[in-house]
Amino acid sequence: MSRVGLRALIGLMLLVLAGGAAQAQVNWLPEMRAGLVTQGDGLLDPGSIRDANVELLFVVPDLNAWAVLGELRPHLGASVSFDGSKSDIYAGLSWTVQVPVLPVFVEASAGAVLTSALVNAPNGDASRNFGCGVGLRLAGSAGLQLPAGFSLIGTLEHLPDFGACDDPNRAATNVMVRVGHRF
Repeated sequence: MSRVGLRALIGLMLLVLAGGAAQAQVNWLPEMRAGLVTQGDGLLDPGSIRDANVELLFVVPDLNAWAVLGELRPHLGASVSFDGSKSDIYAGLSWTVQVPVLPVFVEASAGAVLTSALVNAPNGDASRNFGCGVGLRLAGSAGLQLPAGFSLIGTLEHLPDFGACDDPNRAATNVMVRVGHRF
């Protein structure tokens, strides 16, 4: 695991612990998610699991006034590589809609992503360019609510770079299976 990825994971874990202590006073961190990520051509192949993902969803009460249906929440997350390859830190906005009567929800997310390739790619690699290490993150999720505030979530994530690295094939598509918990 790269040093940047390890630092990001430790930072997120400390943020979660701090949030748990503050939970009694303010409900600013109502949900945390964690799981595994597959990448590349074998998205549904268990052998292509290369990352772990942690995501925190926050509440901004005035933001939900804009949502006619569902819930708008800012999110902060990280996917940390097991094999020392590229890790990501991302932030954005998630829109979650509960399906009526069923314990099912769908979610759309958009935001920005910062990859560790900005600092740990080999010298001369295009990934060290600011336009390659920073990009857009789009995600869609479907989840099943389980007892005791837990949920099982499947997520399809796409990280396009819009040709910023002079290579149109550098965009990444990942599949995640995560467990969530609402506090």
